[in-house]
Amino acid sequence: MLRVFAFCLLMSSTILVGDEPTSQKLTAPKEWGGETITLPPGFAPDMKLKGFEHVRFAPGMMKPECDTFFSYAFVFELEPMPELTEVVVKEEFLKYYRGLCKAVLNRKLPQVDPSKLTLELQRAKSDATITLDNRTADMPVLYTGDLEWVEPFATKKPQTLNLDIQTWTSNDKNYIFACVSPQARDAAIWKQLHKIRNDYLKK
Repeated sequence: MLRVFAFCLLMSSTILVGDEPTSQKLTAPKEWGGETITLPPGFAPDMKLKGFEHVRFAPGMMKPECDTFFSYAFVFELEPMPELTEVVVKEEFLKYYRGLCKAVLNRKLPQVDPSKLTLELQRAKSDATITLDNRTADMPVLYTGDLEWVEPFATKKPQTLNLDIQTWTSNDKNYIFACVSPQARDAAIWKQLHKIRNDYLKK
């Protein structure tokens, strides 16, 4: 099932990780899956964001019975435009998930309208600094989000995805890092997701 997810995620946009010259690869436990794609992806060609996405999947990503079901982390490494305003982040994430849902369902559930999925974001600014490639980037912007959609791969049922999103700019590149899981925010999986994010920021 994870291969199905990867295929849909990567369709018409696969690249070899080793061929991508400026990649900050995500580190995760060896049992976690991973891929890199170009942005915009084939399933969401209307996205304005251009660059690369690196993603790491928890071992139970496609197993509804697991406490790591549909839990993963990804980073967008992007061109400097458009500016990552709250409006842009929300619009681009909606395009991404609506496109993914539509591509995977492929009209198998005609009663499901992917355009109806919703995303609520709450924003909080941080005065902390982060380091990327031994360079300092100031004022990351933090969001928490709740995505209401129909999980299209394993259950094809309504699902609420919790998202922790962080955006920043460094050396004329934009970055978005997202930790995603339907689990409550005090669940153990969030510690693993946040470690992947923190390890990325320390590189």
